[in-house]
Amino acid sequence: MSQCHLPWSSQYRRSAILPEHTGYWVVRLSQSRNSSLCILFIGLATVADAQVVLSEERRRRCRAAGMMTLMAVWTVKGGRQGEREARLLEHGLLGGGWELLRSLQGVKSKQQLAEHYCAAYPDITTKTASNYVGQLWSLLDRMQVGELVVLPLKTTGTIAVGRISGPYEHRTDLGPDLTHVRPVRWERTDVARDAFDQDLLYSFGAFLTFGQVRRDRAEERVLAALTVEVGAGTVVHPRSAEDSGVDDAADVEDAPDVAALGLEQVRQLVTQQFAGHDLTTLVAEVLGAQGFTVVSQSPPGADRGVDVLAGAGPLGMDGPRLAVQVKTGQAGVPEFRQLRGTMADFAADQGLLVAWAGFKGTVRTEARTSHFAVRLWDAKDLLDQVFANYARLSPELRSRLPLTRVWAVATSEVP
Repeated sequence: MSQCHLPWSSQYRRSAILPEHTGYWVVRLSQSRNSSLCILFIGLATVADAQVVLSEERRRRCRAAGMMTLMAVWTVKGGRQGEREARLLEHGLLGGGWELLRSLQGVKSKQQLAEHYCAAYPDITTKTASNYVGQLWSLLDRMQVGELVVLPLKTTGTIAVGRISGPYEHRTDLGPDLTHVRPVRWERTDVARDAFDQDLLYSFGAFLTFGQVRRDRAEERVLAALTVEVGAGTVVHPRSAEDSGVDDAADVEDAPDVAALGLEQVRQLVTQQFAGHDLTTLVAEVLGAQGFTVVSQSPPGADRGVDVLAGAGPLGMDGPRLAVQVKTGQAGVPEFRQLRGTMADFAADQGLLVAWAGFKGTVRTEARTSHFAVRLWDAKDLLDQVFANYARLSPELRSRLPLTRVWAVATSEVP
C-alpha cells in the first residue's frame, strides 16, 4: 500500500461542525494543491493533548486513496546492560550518546548530518558511520510526534510503551551516554513480554538503538497489548516514500541480534514446557546444579509463600539456607515483602524471588536495601543460570529443554 504525503499544516482551528464539544479540533492536512483531508481531534482543549480518532468510514476512504492510516512503531534501547533505562523512564525520554557529536538542532538534511558525524568521528568505518547516521536521522527527523515507541527493559524483564511527545533535544545534564534525545510520554512501563506477538518480540530484540518496526499491523498489535482500543490516542501522520525518506529509517528486521533471537526462542520454549507451577521444577533443578540441596518443593496450590527450600550440605541444613518464591507472572513490592516475611518464618538466610514475566513498580529499588539477603530473577536471569549450569542439569530436564551452543559474530549496540 502506498503512502500519501500529508505534511502538517501550521493552522489549527476549533471545529465549527461540533461547537458544543470544546474538546474537538479539526486539523487540515494538505494532500495536494487541489484537495485536502481533515482529521478530527478528540481530547483536551489543546492541540498538544489532542487524540486523533478515525472512524471506519475515514479509514475506508484512506485505504481507498492508498494511504496508510496507522503510524510507525519504533523500538529503542536503554544501553547494553540497561544502564540508561532508569533515566529514560524518569525523565520521559528516548535517546543515546555520541558525546563527541554536538547539538543537531540546525541540521536540515541527512547529508548534513553525515558531515557532522564524520567530522566528530573521523576514524570510524564508512559502513558503521552509515548505520549510525541512519539511526540518528530517524531520531532527528523520521520519528513523528504521537508515534509509538517500545523500550524493552533489561533491568526488569518487562517492556515500556509510550508515545513521542516532542522534537529532538540536545541534553548535557543526563550524562555523556544520553545527550541526543526525544521526549516521550510513557503510557506503561511494566507490560509483560507475553502480551506481544512473537514476531514483534523478535523485532524488539534488534541490536539497533533506534529502529522502525515494519511488521504487519505493528501499531494495532502493540496497542492491543496495552488493552487500548486500536485508534484511540493515535495521531495520524502519513508520509510519502518520495518525500518522507521512509527507506532511510533503520529497519529492525534488517538488523537482527542473533543472540537476542536465540534467547527469545529459548524463553518461548520454557514458557511452553514449564507452564504454571511447573516453572518451580526448573528453578529447583538450577539450584541443585549450583550446589544447593533442595529440601522441599511445594506442590501446586497453597504454598505458605515459599515454593522451594534449599541449603548447603548433604541434608540442606547448612548455610546459606534459601527460601524461594516462583511467579510465572509479574511480581512487585507485595511479593517481595511477603518473601522477606517467609524468610523469617523458615529461618532462611537468603531469599530468591523469581518472576518470569518481570518486575513491576519500585520492587528493584526496595530490594537494594536487602542486597545481601535477597535476589530477584526475571526470565533472562533464570535463563542465564540455565545456560551456565546446563551440563549439570538432569537428563530428564535437558530432554524437556534441548539446547545446543551456537557461535556467532558479535555485534555491538549503538552508543
